[in-house]
Amino acid sequence: MAIKPVCDKCGKELNDFGAILLSPPDDGKVKKFHLCKDCYEGIIRDFR
Repeated sequence: MAIKPVCDKCGKELNDFGAILLSPPDDGKVKKFHLCKDCYEGIIRDFR
């Protein structure tokens, strides 16, 4: 059975490849967040 992560921003299950957001290191640890394509596009729009 395949692992189906959920988007850490909107909570929807990822049915297609999305994106991964990595946090800055904190005490040598990095947090990993999964994003769906829609949430990724929204974040990219905020950068512009």
